[in-house]
Amino acid sequence: MALAREDLKSFQARIAERLRVAREQGADAAWLAVSIRGMRCLFPLSQTNEVLPPLDVLAVPYVKTWFLGAVNARGRVYGVVDLARFWMRGKDALSAVELGENPHLNYSLISLNPDLGVNCVLKVDTVLGLRSHKNFESASDPPLSAPDGWGSVYSDASGVMWQEINLQGLVQSPQFLSISE
Repeated sequence: MALAREDLKSFQARIAERLRVAREQGADAAWLAVSIRGMRCLFPLSQTNEVLPPLDVLAVPYVKTWFLGAVNARGRVYGVVDLARFWMRGKDALSAVELGENPHLNYSLISLNPDLGVNCVLKVDTVLGLRSHKNFESASDPPLSAPDGWGSVYSDASGVMWQEINLQGLVQSPQFLSISE
């Protein structure tokens, strides 16, 4: 277990460094690739800040189920949003098992660019690295019934579909800003 935790920390440190270098040098990477409940997602690099390890989440009363609580990272307090639960809002309540949650699995938190004006982190299952436009062969518009913030759908050489998430559009939606029950 200690080795796996150290490997995760090392991977997160490498991704954080690559994010910093990509921003500073204008590298061709456009997205941070993540997995959320098995769905491959692309977060625009310009809308993200850093990858954080799992942190102790302090529960907050009277909030929607997708708002998990608050964390303290380097002296800053962030709200924690579970995107899978957010996208399921309004549907029949699902248990943690039905959502594919396993409290023993590692996860990461992605902090948003402070320019977006929302002090929160997004819980993701896995950070998959950086991606650029050259990693994909085609793109299509999001489905008509797409949730808040969904952008284009990209397909890679293996035929795997990747959903771009416009974090700015997501955090500006009234549903995202309304966390109280």
